[in-house]
Amino acid sequence: MNNSEIYCKTEELSNLTNSSCLNSTDSSYSIIDVASFMHIFPSVYGILCSVGVIANSLVIYAVATCKKKMVSDIYVLNLAIADLLFLLVMPFNIHQLVRDRQWVFGNFMCKAVVVVDVSNQFTTVGIVTVLCIDRYIAIVHPTSEKRTIQWTIIINVMVWVGSFLLTVPVMIYAKVVSRKHVEVCMMYLDGPQDMYWYTLYQSTLGFIVPLIIISTFYSLTLYHVFRSIRRVKRKQSVWAKRATKTVLMVIALFLVCWSPYHVIQVINLSIQQPTNAFIYAYNISICLSYSHSCINPLMLLIFAQNYRERLCRRKELRSSQTTTSKTTVKTDAGSSASPDTNYRCTVI
Repeated sequence: MNNSEIYCKTEELSNLTNSSCLNSTDSSYSIIDVASFMHIFPSVYGILCSVGVIANSLVIYAVATCKKKMVSDIYVLNLAIADLLFLLVMPFNIHQLVRDRQWVFGNFMCKAVVVVDVSNQFTTVGIVTVLCIDRYIAIVHPTSEKRTIQWTIIINVMVWVGSFLLTVPVMIYAKVVSRKHVEVCMMYLDGPQDMYWYTLYQSTLGFIVPLIIISTFYSLTLYHVFRSIRRVKRKQSVWAKRATKTVLMVIALFLVCWSPYHVIQVINLSIQQPTNAFIYAYNISICLSYSHSCINPLMLLIFAQNYRERLCRRKELRSSQTTTSKTTVKTDAGSSASPDTNYRCTVI
């Protein structure tokens, strides 16, 4: 859970965010400085939420309105849907920050928001992982019969179900807890040992294992591309390089946004008295992980040529349809001239 506290019964905790317990008994940092620093985040999260909703909606629109979808489109579509769902519940977290951690939406919404939050982590990394495997199959084994739209949909459904099952511990421990006459939505763990196992569980399944799989398959893919680039036709070579570049961008963005969060989560396990610098880094890493849901679709819209072309093409088609609808000439009793009905989408 990114933007809610975790409470350990045996410790006095700070009023910080995320899925680990931070000891607040340290008097070496200024409460005023930390409080002022924390007041920046509601505005930052608000911007990320607004931009992310628009960008993910555009990506979903670009894929959904495509007449002939490719396998890679299904992964991109599911990635955008996962990010959009997360961004739609972010206003609840922003409200809690503005109200100095006070939660006013009840226990059910607390569990729901936290489940969506954590599920987004597992869903995102799951889709990025299978997308990398798909890219390996598409380039190294292009004749595979399993790489179909139907099979891809099944894989994505399995990722969603698996991500939901991985949030079972969150469903159990997420609740509204009264602290100093204020109700706070948090992960209520029994003690430091549970915090240790939860952090290990989250980092291992949500980052380390996927990172190993991603690194392995992408290395094999790059090896194959560089080895065979002189033996394939130019058109195939351009296609392979474009596909590889797009997936590399998605993977690199994932690593940049999520690596600091998981590294600091592990470091936090050994810290008894957090310094000012650690608290700043801790919360910045959370913000960076949140930004993935906003930056990812922006990167696709800016650097993935086919998605830009689709949005522009749809706009041109609507404009053309508006113009031709006024001057359509019947060619026979059952047909009329129509603009570019054979439009097809390009491949990632």
